[in-house]
Amino acid sequence: MITKSSLDALKDQIDIIDVISNSIEIRKAGANFKACCPFHGEDTPSFVISPTKQIYHCFGCGVGGDAIKFVQEYDKLNFQEAVEKIADDMNFTLEYESNTTHTDYKATMETINSFYEANLVDKKLQYLLDRGITKESIKTFEIGYAPRSDVQVQLLKDNYLNLNDAIEAGVLAQDKENIYARLRERITFPIRNHANKLIGFGGRTLRQSEGIAKYLNSPDTKLFNKSRNLYGFNLAKEHIYKKGTMVVTEGYLDVVMMHQANIKTAVATMGTALTQQHIPIIKKCNCRVLLCYDGDNAGKTAAHRAAVLLSQHEVDGGVIIFEDNLDPADMVKDGKIEQLYEMLKNPMPLIEYVLRHIIKDYDLDNPHNKNQALSACISYLKTINLLVAEEYKGVLSKLLNIASHHITLGQTTIKKDFTIQSSKTVSKADEKFFKTIIEKPDYLDLLFGNLDYEVYENNTVFEDILSGKNNSDAIRPLLIRDDIVIYNKEDFIRACKLKQKSYLSEKLKQLSTSLDDDVFEQMDKVQKRLNEIG
Repeated sequence: MITKSSLDALKDQIDIIDVISNSIEIRKAGANFKACCPFHGEDTPSFVISPTKQIYHCFGCGVGGDAIKFVQEYDKLNFQEAVEKIADDMNFTLEYESNTTHTDYKATMETINSFYEANLVDKKLQYLLDRGITKESIKTFEIGYAPRSDVQVQLLKDNYLNLNDAIEAGVLAQDKENIYARLRERITFPIRNHANKLIGFGGRTLRQSEGIAKYLNSPDTKLFNKSRNLYGFNLAKEHIYKKGTMVVTEGYLDVVMMHQANIKTAVATMGTALTQQHIPIIKKCNCRVLLCYDGDNAGKTAAHRAAVLLSQHEVDGGVIIFEDNLDPADMVKDGKIEQLYEMLKNPMPLIEYVLRHIIKDYDLDNPHNKNQALSACISYLKTINLLVAEEYKGVLSKLLNIASHHITLGQTTIKKDFTIQSSKTVSKADEKFFKTIIEKPDYLDLLFGNLDYEVYENNTVFEDILSGKNNSDAIRPLLIRDDIVIYNKEDFIRACKLKQKSYLSEKLKQLSTSLDDDVFEQMDKVQKRLNEIG
Protein backbone atom coordinates (compact mmCIF):
# COMPACT_ATOMS: atom_id res chain seq x y z
CA MET A 1 0.00 0.00 0.00
CA ILE A 2 0.99 3.61 -0.58
CA THR A 3 1.79 5.36 2.68
CA LYS A 4 -0.74 7.93 3.89
CA SER A 5 1.88 10.66 4.15
CA SER A 6 3.00 10.02 0.57
CA LEU A 7 -0.59 10.03 -0.70
CA ASP A 8 -1.36 13.27 1.17
CA ALA A 9 1.78 14.89 -0.25
CA LEU A 10 0.73 13.88 -3.79
CA LYS A 11 -2.79 15.23 -3.28
CA ASP A 12 -1.33 18.56 -2.16
CA GLN A 13 0.52 18.84 -5.48
CA ILE A 14 -2.20 17.56 -7.84
CA ASP A 15 -3.80 20.10 -10.14
CA ILE A 16 -7.11 18.66 -11.32
CA ILE A 17 -7.05 20.91 -14.40
CA ASP A 18 -3.74 19.41 -15.54
CA VAL A 19 -4.92 15.87 -14.86
CA ILE A 20 -8.24 16.12 -16.69
CA SER A 21 -6.93 18.24 -19.58
CA ASN A 22 -4.44 15.46 -20.36
CA SER A 23 -7.42 13.29 -21.30
CA ILE A 24 -10.18 15.57 -22.59
CA GLU A 25 -10.51 19.03 -24.09
CA ILE A 26 -11.60 21.63 -21.52
CA ARG A 27 -12.40 25.33 -21.75
CA LYS A 28 -12.38 28.20 -19.27
CA ALA A 29 -15.82 29.24 -18.08
CA GLY A 30 -15.64 31.96 -15.45
CA ALA A 31 -13.80 30.70 -12.39
CA ASN A 32 -14.32 27.09 -13.50
CA PHE A 33 -13.64 25.00 -16.60
CA LYS A 34 -16.15 23.05 -18.66
CA ALA A 35 -16.19 20.18 -21.15
CA CYS A 36 -18.46 17.67 -22.81
CA CYS A 37 -18.75 14.81 -20.33
CA PRO A 38 -16.54 11.85 -21.31
CA PHE A 39 -18.81 9.46 -19.43
CA HIS A 40 -22.02 10.00 -21.39
CA GLY A 41 -22.76 11.27 -24.88
CA GLU A 42 -23.67 14.95 -25.10
CA ASP A 43 -23.29 17.92 -27.43
CA THR A 44 -23.77 20.66 -24.84
CA PRO A 45 -21.03 20.74 -22.15
CA SER A 46 -22.37 19.89 -18.70
CA PHE A 47 -19.10 18.68 -17.16
CA VAL A 48 -17.70 21.32 -14.79
CA ILE A 49 -14.26 21.36 -13.14
CA SER A 50 -13.41 23.61 -10.22
CA PRO A 51 -9.69 24.47 -9.82
CA THR A 52 -10.33 26.03 -6.42
CA LYS A 53 -12.29 23.08 -5.04
CA GLN A 54 -10.21 20.52 -7.01
CA ILE A 55 -13.33 18.56 -7.97
CA TYR A 56 -15.43 17.88 -11.06
CA HIS A 57 -19.15 17.27 -11.51
CA CYS A 58 -21.35 16.48 -14.50
CA PHE A 59 -24.77 18.11 -14.31
CA GLY A 60 -25.95 15.72 -17.01
CA CYS A 61 -25.22 12.27 -15.57
CA GLY A 62 -24.20 13.15 -12.01
CA VAL A 63 -20.66 11.71 -11.99
CA GLY A 64 -18.06 13.59 -10.01
CA GLY A 65 -15.16 13.48 -7.62
CA ASP A 66 -11.52 14.52 -7.41
CA ALA A 67 -8.60 14.04 -9.82
CA ILE A 68 -7.91 10.49 -8.65
CA LYS A 69 -11.55 9.52 -9.11
CA PHE A 70 -11.48 10.91 -12.66
CA VAL A 71 -8.43 8.83 -13.63
CA GLN A 72 -10.06 5.76 -12.07
CA GLU A 73 -13.21 6.18 -14.13
CA TYR A 74 -11.64 7.42 -17.37
CA ASP A 75 -8.77 4.92 -17.57
CA LYS A 76 -10.66 2.07 -15.85
CA LEU A 77 -8.08 1.72 -13.05
CA ASN A 78 -8.37 0.87 -9.37
CA PHE A 79 -7.48 3.47 -6.76
CA GLN A 80 -3.80 2.56 -6.39
CA GLU A 81 -3.28 2.29 -10.15
CA ALA A 82 -4.85 5.73 -10.63
CA VAL A 83 -2.64 7.25 -7.93
CA GLU A 84 0.45 5.66 -9.49
CA LYS A 85 -0.49 6.94 -12.96
CA ILE A 86 -0.90 10.50 -11.69
CA ALA A 87 2.36 10.26 -9.75
CA ASP A 88 4.20 8.99 -12.84
CA ASP A 89 2.83 11.85 -14.95
CA MET A 90 3.99 14.33 -12.29
CA ASN A 91 7.39 12.66 -11.75
CA PHE A 92 6.37 12.25 -8.11
CA THR A 93 8.01 9.43 -6.15
CA LEU A 94 5.50 7.50 -4.03
CA GLU A 95 6.44 5.72 -0.83
CA TYR A 96 5.02 2.30 0.04
CA GLU A 97 4.49 0.37 3.24
CA SER A 98 7.48 -1.88 3.95
CA ASN A 99 5.39 -5.05 3.83
CA THR A 100 3.83 -4.38 0.42
CA THR A 101 5.05 -4.63 -3.15
CA HIS A 102 4.24 -2.60 -6.22
CA THR A 103 4.92 -2.91 -9.90
CA ASP A 104 8.00 -0.99 -11.03
CA TYR A 105 7.73 -0.74 -14.78
CA LYS A 106 10.41 1.96 -14.91
CA ALA A 107 13.26 -0.44 -14.10
CA THR A 108 12.06 -2.88 -16.76
CA MET A 109 11.62 -0.24 -19.44
CA GLU A 110 14.86 1.63 -18.81
CA THR A 111 16.90 -1.59 -18.57
CA ILE A 112 15.64 -2.94 -21.88
CA ASN A 113 16.04 0.47 -23.54
CA SER A 114 19.69 0.71 -22.45
CA PHE A 115 20.19 -2.82 -23.76
CA TYR A 116 18.69 -1.85 -27.12
CA GLU A 117 20.99 1.19 -27.33
CA ALA A 118 24.05 -0.94 -26.60
CA ASN A 119 23.08 -3.35 -29.38
CA LEU A 120 23.02 -0.68 -32.10
CA VAL A 121 26.33 -1.60 -33.69
CA ASP A 122 27.87 -2.67 -36.97
CA LYS A 123 25.36 -3.01 -39.85
CA LYS A 124 22.47 -1.78 -37.73
CA LEU A 125 24.27 1.46 -36.88
CA GLN A 126 25.45 1.85 -40.45
CA TYR A 127 21.87 1.58 -41.72
CA LEU A 128 20.94 4.70 -39.74
CA LEU A 129 24.08 6.56 -40.75
CA ASP A 130 23.32 5.75 -44.40
CA ARG A 131 19.85 7.24 -43.89
CA GLY A 132 21.54 10.51 -42.93
CA ILE A 133 20.95 10.23 -39.18
CA THR A 134 23.89 11.56 -37.17
CA LYS A 135 25.32 9.90 -34.09
CA GLU A 136 24.21 12.93 -32.10
CA SER A 137 20.58 12.40 -33.19
CA ILE A 138 20.87 8.67 -32.42
CA LYS A 139 21.94 9.57 -28.89
CA THR A 140 19.30 12.28 -28.44
CA PHE A 141 16.46 10.00 -29.51
CA GLU A 142 18.01 6.92 -27.80
CA ILE A 143 17.65 4.85 -30.95
CA GLY A 144 18.67 1.21 -30.48
CA TYR A 145 18.34 -2.30 -31.82
CA ALA A 146 16.29 -5.20 -30.43
CA PRO A 147 18.16 -8.52 -30.86
CA ARG A 148 16.73 -12.05 -30.79
CA SER A 149 13.89 -12.78 -28.40
CA ASP A 150 15.79 -15.27 -26.21
CA VAL A 151 18.59 -12.75 -25.63
CA GLN A 152 16.10 -10.15 -24.37
CA VAL A 153 14.31 -12.58 -22.06
CA GLN A 154 17.62 -13.72 -20.60
CA LEU A 155 18.68 -10.11 -20.00
CA LEU A 156 15.58 -9.44 -17.92
CA LYS A 157 16.17 -12.61 -15.92
CA ASP A 158 19.83 -11.74 -15.36
CA ASN A 159 18.74 -8.36 -13.96
CA TYR A 160 16.17 -10.05 -11.65
CA LEU A 161 13.29 -8.25 -13.34
CA ASN A 162 9.81 -9.72 -13.19
CA LEU A 163 8.81 -11.15 -16.57
CA ASN A 164 5.13 -10.56 -15.81
CA ASP A 165 5.91 -6.86 -15.36
CA ALA A 166 7.63 -6.90 -18.75
CA ILE A 167 4.54 -8.53 -20.29
CA GLU A 168 2.25 -5.90 -18.73
CA ALA A 169 4.57 -3.14 -20.00
CA GLY A 170 4.39 -4.53 -23.54
CA VAL A 171 8.08 -5.50 -23.76
CA LEU A 172 7.31 -9.22 -23.74
CA ALA A 173 4.29 -11.26 -24.82
CA GLN A 174 3.08 -14.72 -23.85
CA ASP A 175 1.54 -17.47 -25.96
CA LYS A 176 0.53 -20.27 -23.62
CA GLU A 177 3.84 -21.31 -22.02
CA ASN A 178 5.99 -19.44 -24.51
CA ILE A 179 7.28 -16.00 -23.46
CA TYR A 180 8.89 -13.92 -26.19
CA ALA A 181 9.98 -10.37 -26.99
CA ARG A 182 7.52 -8.29 -29.02
CA LEU A 183 10.25 -6.40 -30.88
CA ARG A 184 12.84 -8.68 -32.44
CA GLU A 185 15.63 -7.78 -34.83
CA ARG A 186 14.32 -4.25 -35.29
CA ILE A 187 15.65 -0.71 -34.97
CA THR A 188 13.99 0.67 -31.82
CA PHE A 189 12.57 4.10 -31.10
CA PRO A 190 11.75 4.61 -27.41
CA ILE A 191 8.52 6.53 -26.82
CA ARG A 192 8.41 8.90 -23.86
CA ASN A 193 5.42 10.86 -22.59
CA HIS A 194 5.24 14.59 -21.84
CA ALA A 195 6.94 13.98 -18.47
CA ASN A 196 9.79 12.10 -20.20
CA LYS A 197 8.68 8.76 -18.79
CA LEU A 198 9.44 5.77 -21.04
CA ILE A 199 6.07 4.24 -21.94
CA GLY A 200 6.62 2.17 -25.09
CA PHE A 201 8.64 1.43 -28.19
CA GLY A 202 8.39 1.60 -31.94
CA GLY A 203 10.37 -0.83 -34.05
CA ARG A 204 11.44 -0.85 -37.71
CA THR A 205 12.50 -4.07 -39.38
CA LEU A 206 15.63 -4.20 -41.55
CA ARG A 207 14.34 -7.18 -43.49
CA GLN A 208 12.88 -6.81 -46.95
CA SER A 209 9.91 -9.17 -46.79
CA GLU A 210 6.23 -8.79 -47.64
CA GLY A 211 5.25 -10.98 -44.72
CA ILE A 212 6.84 -8.70 -42.13
CA ALA A 213 5.36 -5.39 -41.05
CA LYS A 214 7.81 -2.55 -41.62
CA TYR A 215 6.87 -0.88 -38.31
CA LEU A 216 5.55 -2.26 -35.02
CA ASN A 217 4.51 -0.37 -31.91
CA SER A 218 4.08 -1.46 -28.33
CA PRO A 219 0.52 -2.63 -27.64
CA ASP A 220 -1.83 -0.50 -25.55
CA THR A 221 -0.88 -0.98 -21.91
CA LYS A 222 -1.31 0.79 -18.58
CA LEU A 223 1.62 2.94 -19.69
CA PHE A 224 1.03 3.40 -23.40
CA ASN A 225 -1.82 4.33 -25.71
CA LYS A 226 -0.74 5.24 -29.23
CA SER A 227 -3.92 7.24 -29.80
CA ARG A 228 -3.11 9.57 -26.90
CA ASN A 229 0.62 10.12 -27.36
CA LEU A 230 2.84 11.81 -29.92
CA TYR A 231 6.35 10.56 -30.67
CA GLY A 232 9.01 13.15 -29.88
CA PHE A 233 6.70 15.39 -27.85
CA ASN A 234 8.97 15.13 -24.80
CA LEU A 235 11.77 16.75 -26.83
CA ALA A 236 9.60 19.11 -28.86
CA LYS A 237 7.22 20.54 -26.25
CA GLU A 238 9.40 23.42 -25.01
CA HIS A 239 10.10 24.48 -28.60
CA ILE A 240 6.38 24.23 -29.41
CA TYR A 241 5.50 26.45 -26.44
CA LYS A 242 8.17 28.95 -27.49
CA LYS A 243 7.39 29.11 -31.23
CA GLY A 244 3.63 28.49 -31.05
CA THR A 245 3.75 25.86 -33.80
CA MET A 246 3.59 22.06 -33.83
CA VAL A 247 4.66 20.08 -36.91
CA VAL A 248 2.86 16.72 -37.10
CA THR A 249 4.44 14.04 -39.30
CA GLU A 250 3.71 10.41 -40.05
CA GLY A 251 6.87 8.64 -38.92
CA TYR A 252 9.69 8.26 -36.43
CA LEU A 253 12.45 9.01 -38.95
CA ASP A 254 10.66 12.17 -40.09
CA VAL A 255 10.77 13.50 -36.53
CA VAL A 256 14.42 12.57 -36.00
CA MET A 257 15.55 14.12 -39.27
CA MET A 258 13.45 17.28 -38.86
CA HIS A 259 14.93 17.85 -35.40
CA GLN A 260 18.32 17.27 -36.95
CA ALA A 261 17.48 20.04 -39.45
CA ASN A 262 16.62 22.34 -36.51
CA ILE A 263 12.85 21.90 -36.95
CA LYS A 264 12.52 20.99 -33.30
CA THR A 265 8.74 21.35 -33.09
CA ALA A 266 8.22 18.10 -35.03
CA VAL A 267 6.26 15.19 -33.55
CA ALA A 268 4.58 12.15 -35.08
CA THR A 269 1.50 10.01 -34.71
CA MET A 270 2.32 6.33 -34.32
CA GLY A 271 0.68 4.01 -36.80
CA THR A 272 -2.61 5.83 -36.42
CA ALA A 273 -4.25 8.98 -37.69
CA LEU A 274 -4.55 12.09 -35.56
CA THR A 275 -7.39 11.29 -33.15
CA GLN A 276 -9.83 12.98 -30.81
CA GLN A 277 -7.58 11.84 -27.95
CA HIS A 278 -4.67 13.86 -29.32
CA ILE A 279 -6.67 17.09 -29.14
CA PRO A 280 -6.08 17.75 -25.39
CA ILE A 281 -2.29 17.63 -25.92
CA ILE A 282 -2.54 20.07 -28.83
CA LYS A 283 -4.97 22.43 -27.10
CA LYS A 284 -2.74 22.64 -24.03
CA CYS A 285 0.11 23.83 -26.27
CA ASN A 286 -2.07 26.67 -27.62
CA CYS A 287 -0.29 26.38 -30.97
CA ARG A 288 -0.77 26.25 -34.73
CA VAL A 289 -0.54 22.76 -36.22
CA LEU A 290 1.17 21.99 -39.52
CA LEU A 291 0.27 18.59 -40.95
CA CYS A 292 3.12 17.08 -43.00
CA TYR A 293 1.71 14.05 -44.82
CA ASP A 294 2.68 11.85 -47.76
CA GLY A 295 1.27 12.61 -51.23
CA ASP A 296 -0.34 9.20 -51.78
CA ASN A 297 -4.09 8.70 -51.41
CA ALA A 298 -3.73 7.39 -47.86
CA GLY A 299 -1.68 10.43 -46.84
CA LYS A 300 -4.08 12.92 -48.42
CA THR A 301 -7.08 11.23 -46.83
CA ALA A 302 -5.37 11.23 -43.43
CA ALA A 303 -4.54 14.92 -43.85
CA HIS A 304 -8.18 15.65 -44.70
CA ARG A 305 -9.48 13.85 -41.60
CA ALA A 306 -6.91 15.52 -39.36
CA ALA A 307 -7.70 18.95 -40.83
CA VAL A 308 -11.42 18.42 -40.21
CA LEU A 309 -10.76 17.34 -36.62
CA LEU A 310 -8.45 20.26 -35.86
CA SER A 311 -10.69 22.89 -37.44
CA GLN A 312 -13.73 21.61 -35.57
CA HIS A 313 -11.78 22.13 -32.34
CA GLU A 314 -10.80 25.66 -33.37
CA VAL A 315 -7.14 24.81 -33.92
CA ASP A 316 -5.42 26.96 -36.53
CA GLY A 317 -2.81 25.58 -38.90
CA GLY A 318 -2.13 24.23 -42.35
CA VAL A 319 -1.34 21.22 -44.53
CA ILE A 320 1.87 20.37 -46.41
CA ILE A 321 1.62 17.42 -48.81
CA PHE A 322 4.87 15.78 -49.94
CA GLU A 323 4.47 14.70 -53.55
CA ASP A 324 6.73 12.56 -55.79
CA ASN A 325 7.44 10.00 -53.05
CA LEU A 326 9.27 12.58 -50.98
CA ASP A 327 9.05 12.81 -47.20
CA PRO A 328 10.71 15.15 -44.68
CA ALA A 329 13.38 12.59 -43.76
CA ASP A 330 14.46 12.14 -47.38
CA MET A 331 14.55 15.90 -47.97
CA VAL A 332 16.89 16.42 -45.01
CA LYS A 333 19.07 13.51 -46.11
CA ASP A 334 19.28 14.89 -49.67
CA GLY A 335 20.22 18.35 -48.46
CA LYS A 336 16.90 19.95 -49.46
CA ILE A 337 16.53 21.65 -46.10
CA GLU A 338 15.92 25.15 -47.51
CA GLN A 339 13.18 23.74 -49.72
CA LEU A 340 11.66 22.06 -46.67
CA TYR A 341 11.75 25.35 -44.74
CA GLU A 342 9.90 27.06 -47.60
CA MET A 343 7.22 24.37 -47.63
CA LEU A 344 6.66 24.82 -43.92
CA LYS A 345 6.39 28.59 -44.39
CA ASN A 346 3.67 28.22 -47.02
CA PRO A 347 1.15 25.58 -45.92
CA MET A 348 -2.39 25.43 -47.26
CA PRO A 349 -4.79 26.56 -44.48
CA LEU A 350 -6.58 23.64 -42.84
CA ILE A 351 -10.09 24.72 -43.84
CA GLU A 352 -9.13 25.47 -47.44
CA TYR A 353 -7.52 22.03 -47.67
CA VAL A 354 -10.71 20.39 -46.44
CA LEU A 355 -12.84 22.31 -48.95
CA ARG A 356 -10.51 21.41 -51.83
CA HIS A 357 -10.46 17.76 -50.74
CA ILE A 358 -14.27 17.65 -50.70
CA ILE A 359 -14.63 19.36 -54.09
CA LYS A 360 -12.14 17.13 -55.92
CA ASP A 361 -14.67 14.25 -55.95
CA TYR A 362 -17.22 16.26 -57.98
CA ASP A 363 -17.42 17.19 -61.65
CA LEU A 364 -17.81 20.96 -61.38
CA ASP A 365 -18.75 21.25 -65.06
CA ASN A 366 -21.99 19.50 -64.17
CA PRO A 367 -24.43 21.92 -62.44
CA HIS A 368 -26.01 19.16 -60.35
CA ASN A 369 -22.60 17.92 -59.18
CA LYS A 370 -21.52 21.49 -58.40
CA ASN A 371 -24.62 21.90 -56.26
CA GLN A 372 -23.82 18.66 -54.43
CA ALA A 373 -20.26 19.87 -53.86
CA LEU A 374 -21.62 23.14 -52.45
CA SER A 375 -23.95 21.24 -50.13
CA ALA A 376 -21.11 19.00 -48.89
CA CYS A 377 -18.85 22.00 -48.23
CA ILE A 378 -21.59 23.89 -46.39
CA SER A 379 -22.27 20.82 -44.24
CA TYR A 380 -18.61 20.87 -43.18
CA LEU A 381 -18.48 24.64 -42.60
CA LYS A 382 -21.50 24.34 -40.32
CA THR A 383 -19.44 22.16 -37.97
CA ILE A 384 -16.78 24.82 -37.32
CA ASN A 385 -16.84 28.20 -35.61
CA LEU A 386 -19.43 30.43 -37.34
CA LEU A 387 -17.19 33.49 -37.59
CA VAL A 388 -14.36 31.44 -39.09
CA ALA A 389 -16.77 29.69 -41.47
CA GLU A 390 -18.08 33.03 -42.73
CA GLU A 391 -14.52 34.09 -43.58
CA TYR A 392 -14.16 31.05 -45.86
CA LYS A 393 -17.27 31.76 -47.94
CA GLY A 394 -15.07 33.79 -50.29
CA VAL A 395 -12.61 30.91 -50.68
CA LEU A 396 -15.43 28.49 -51.43
CA SER A 397 -17.04 30.83 -53.96
CA LYS A 398 -13.75 31.01 -55.90
CA LEU A 399 -13.24 27.25 -55.77
CA LEU A 400 -16.74 26.63 -57.16
CA ASN A 401 -16.78 29.75 -59.36
CA ILE A 402 -20.08 30.95 -57.94
CA ALA A 403 -21.23 34.18 -56.29
CA SER A 404 -20.68 34.22 -52.52
CA HIS A 405 -24.35 35.17 -51.88
CA HIS A 406 -25.27 31.63 -52.99
CA ILE A 407 -23.44 30.31 -49.92
CA THR A 408 -25.75 30.46 -46.89
CA LEU A 409 -24.46 28.89 -43.74
CA GLY A 410 -27.40 29.55 -41.47
CA GLN A 411 -27.24 27.96 -38.02
CA THR A 412 -23.98 26.15 -37.34
CA THR A 413 -23.91 22.82 -35.55
CA ILE A 414 -20.93 23.58 -33.33
CA LYS A 415 -21.33 22.80 -29.66
CA LYS A 416 -23.41 25.30 -27.76
CA ASP A 417 -22.23 27.15 -24.71
CA PHE A 418 -23.28 25.82 -21.37
CA THR A 419 -25.19 27.40 -18.55
CA ILE A 420 -25.00 25.58 -15.23
CA GLN A 421 -28.34 24.07 -14.35
CA SER A 422 -29.86 24.04 -10.88
CA SER A 423 -29.39 20.92 -8.81
CA LYS A 424 -32.06 18.30 -9.33
CA THR A 425 -32.24 17.58 -5.60
CA VAL A 426 -32.28 21.15 -4.23
CA SER A 427 -34.93 23.79 -4.81
CA LYS A 428 -33.86 27.17 -6.15
CA ALA A 429 -34.78 28.74 -2.81
CA ASP A 430 -32.52 26.42 -0.85
CA GLU A 431 -29.45 26.56 -3.16
CA LYS A 432 -28.16 29.80 -1.65
CA PHE A 433 -28.95 28.63 1.86
CA PHE A 434 -27.07 25.33 1.57
CA LYS A 435 -24.20 26.90 -0.39
CA THR A 436 -23.69 29.35 2.48
CA ILE A 437 -23.49 26.54 5.06
CA ILE A 438 -21.04 24.62 2.86
CA GLU A 439 -18.78 27.65 2.43
CA LYS A 440 -19.18 28.86 6.04
CA PRO A 441 -19.64 25.83 8.31
CA ASP A 442 -19.41 28.04 11.42
CA TYR A 443 -22.87 29.38 10.45
CA LEU A 444 -24.34 26.06 11.65
CA ASP A 445 -24.43 27.53 15.17
CA LEU A 446 -26.50 30.44 13.85
CA LEU A 447 -28.73 27.98 12.01
CA PHE A 448 -29.59 25.86 15.04
CA GLY A 449 -30.13 29.01 17.11
CA ASN A 450 -32.84 30.16 14.73
CA LEU A 451 -34.19 27.11 12.92
CA ASP A 452 -35.65 23.76 14.00
CA TYR A 453 -33.72 20.70 12.85
CA GLU A 454 -37.00 19.22 11.58
CA VAL A 455 -37.17 21.85 8.82
CA TYR A 456 -34.60 19.86 6.83
CA GLU A 457 -35.00 16.46 8.42
CA ASN A 458 -34.45 13.66 5.86
CA ASN A 459 -32.98 16.15 3.38
CA THR A 460 -29.95 14.40 1.81
CA VAL A 461 -27.97 17.58 1.21
CA PHE A 462 -28.51 18.82 4.77
CA GLU A 463 -27.66 15.44 6.28
CA ASP A 464 -24.43 15.25 4.25
CA ILE A 465 -23.44 18.76 5.34
CA LEU A 466 -23.92 17.82 8.99
CA SER A 467 -21.93 14.62 8.44
CA GLY A 468 -19.04 16.47 6.81
CA LYS A 469 -19.48 14.66 3.48
CA ASN A 470 -18.43 17.68 1.43
CA ASN A 471 -17.73 15.68 -1.72
CA SER A 472 -20.90 13.63 -1.76
CA ASP A 473 -23.05 13.29 -4.88
CA ALA A 474 -25.67 15.51 -3.23
CA ILE A 475 -23.33 18.35 -2.17
CA ARG A 476 -20.91 18.41 -5.13
CA PRO A 477 -23.31 20.14 -7.59
CA LEU A 478 -23.59 23.06 -5.16
CA LEU A 479 -19.94 23.05 -4.12
CA ILE A 480 -18.66 23.35 -7.69
CA ARG A 481 -20.93 26.21 -8.74
CA ASP A 482 -19.55 29.73 -8.68
CA ASP A 483 -22.78 31.50 -9.71
CA ILE A 484 -24.45 31.27 -6.28
CA VAL A 485 -23.78 34.30 -4.06
CA ILE A 486 -23.71 33.25 -0.40
CA TYR A 487 -25.37 35.12 2.51
CA ASN A 488 -23.53 37.44 4.85
CA LYS A 489 -24.14 36.88 8.57
CA GLU A 490 -27.11 39.23 8.97
CA ASP A 491 -28.86 38.00 5.85
CA PHE A 492 -28.27 34.38 6.82
CA ILE A 493 -29.95 34.92 10.21
CA ARG A 494 -32.83 36.67 8.44
CA ALA A 495 -33.13 33.73 6.00
CA CYS A 496 -33.18 31.26 8.90
CA LYS A 497 -35.99 33.19 10.57
CA LEU A 498 -38.01 33.30 7.35
CA LYS A 499 -37.63 29.54 6.90
CA GLN A 500 -38.54 28.98 10.53
CA LYS A 501 -41.61 31.22 10.14
CA SER A 502 -42.69 29.34 7.02
CA TYR A 503 -42.17 26.00 8.76
CA LEU A 504 -44.18 27.01 11.85
CA SER A 505 -46.99 28.53 9.76
CA GLU A 506 -47.32 25.27 7.82
CA LYS A 507 -47.27 23.34 11.10
CA LEU A 508 -50.03 25.59 12.50
CA LYS A 509 -52.10 24.97 9.37
CA GLN A 510 -51.74 21.21 9.79
CA LEU A 511 -52.74 21.39 13.47
CA SER A 512 -55.94 23.26 12.56
CA THR A 513 -57.29 20.04 11.05
CA SER A 514 -55.96 17.75 13.77
CA LEU A 515 -58.28 15.75 16.07
CA ASP A 516 -55.74 15.38 18.89
CA ASP A 517 -57.05 16.12 22.42
CA ASP A 518 -54.33 18.70 23.07
CA VAL A 519 -54.46 20.30 19.62
CA PHE A 520 -55.29 23.77 21.00
CA GLU A 521 -52.41 23.62 23.44
CA GLN A 522 -50.07 22.65 20.59
CA MET A 523 -51.41 25.46 18.42
CA ASP A 524 -50.86 27.99 21.22
CA LYS A 525 -47.22 26.89 21.55
CA VAL A 526 -46.61 27.17 17.82
CA GLN A 527 -48.32 30.57 17.67
CA LYS A 528 -46.22 31.80 20.56
CA ARG A 529 -43.04 30.78 18.71
CA LEU A 530 -44.29 32.56 15.60
CA ASN A 531 -44.91 35.74 17.59
CA GLU A 532 -41.37 35.59 19.00
CA ILE A 533 -39.96 35.61 15.49
CA GLY A 534 -41.89 38.78 14.74
